[in-house]
Amino acid sequence: MGRMVDGSMGKALATGMSDSELSYLLLLMHGMQWIMGVKGDPYALLLRAASDDPHDLGRRMRSRGPLYRSHAATWVTAHHEPAAAALRDPRMSPEYAAPLEPDDLRAEEERILPYELPRLEQLLPLGQVSLTPDRPGYERLRRLTGSVLDDAALDRVHGRTADLCADRLRALDGGFDLREDVARPVATAAIRELLGLPASHGERFGELCSGTAGALDATLCPPRLATARRLAEAITGMRELLDGLVRSGRGGAAGGLAGELAGAAARVGATEDDAAAACASLAVAGVETTANLICDAMSALLDHPEEWALLRDDPARAPAAIEETTRYAPPVRLHRLFAHEDVELGGQTVRTGDELVVAAEAAGRDPAVYDDPDRFSLDRRAGADGPALPDGPLTGPAGPLARRLAAAAVSTIAAELPRIRRTGPVIRRPRSPVTRGVLRFPAAAR
Repeated sequence: MGRMVDGSMGKALATGMSDSELSYLLLLMHGMQWIMGVKGDPYALLLRAASDDPHDLGRRMRSRGPLYRSHAATWVTAHHEPAAAALRDPRMSPEYAAPLEPDDLRAEEERILPYELPRLEQLLPLGQVSLTPDRPGYERLRRLTGSVLDDAALDRVHGRTADLCADRLRALDGGFDLREDVARPVATAAIRELLGLPASHGERFGELCSGTAGALDATLCPPRLATARRLAEAITGMRELLDGLVRSGRGGAAGGLAGELAGAAARVGATEDDAAAACASLAVAGVETTANLICDAMSALLDHPEEWALLRDDPARAPAAIEETTRYAPPVRLHRLFAHEDVELGGQTVRTGDELVVAAEAAGRDPAVYDDPDRFSLDRRAGADGPALPDGPLTGPAGPLARRLAAAAVSTIAAELPRIRRTGPVIRRPRSPVTRGVLRFPAAAR
């Protein structure tokens, strides 16, 4: 998005800027994204939320080929095969990579977009919660969380989440908001308990989770000033809280994940700082991803009454519903990567320093891979009907946990509220191209 200043400006410029300075930069960034959509580029239009039908924009992205150069100065893929390849490639990382040398394409883009702007991860402390790690750091976090969150641990989390969800559902009376009354508080409580934070920290942890809502979207879309300030404060507060938990060993003493991660770090070539970063990732990305997965799964199920009937009659099919949701309406729909070496992908050369965006939702509906891709089906079999995309950098460490938590919640909703219905439209957060985060989900129990 225009020429970028180098990393010497620091990781969180917003903390030293006045409101007028920060607001000017955020507005300029947002204005440039708006201008980029003038020529009808579908990715640029998706960034600025210029269509009520993101799936039409996905089809338009696919029509431009396996990999195309957007007016937003980035490569974009909405095809399943290059999307999966990019997410797996160790040369592609969410960490910014500077171009080695200029070329004609970059020179033309800089002529059109001449402004020098900081990157969003320089304005906001996104790196503190592992949203922009280098590839080795990302892989360390995945190894570390995977070494502790094994199947037995996830089974325990599943059972506790089901209990938390059942308690929330049984306390409902009449109409309610599925997100604010069920999905978000259940995800927050489950992950707080998992990390080993005591109940006395529950209110503070909940406030920080609410404050970091929108952090995933801020990797690509400049937030409003008030949101940026809230994000910066909440991210810093979350990291301080969890750093203290890891250092004190309180999590380990209480049987919590924070202590287990600290104890396992050395065994997998990680550090105590990696353990704190993993906790922060599970808290920030995990809560948001889980809450959106619950809401989007329920929205898809209620849009497809025959599939809801299948789940209602057999709540054990909830994991299949969640896996289908990660294809049909994934909790992270855009992944931004940078090439740290030249990469051949989709018939194009992605040069060192080039940005590439994987449109995961569009790739999950690629008709070359999936039969009837716009249909939501619990009987779709992973592998047979098309392999699932691998977790991306925003979902990697927290992905398996979020899917298990969401499955527990959805199976409990099916058992406890078999006649649940929407009472109004699902409202989504503005400036939310990455997650299309649910803001309101009005519902009734019968």
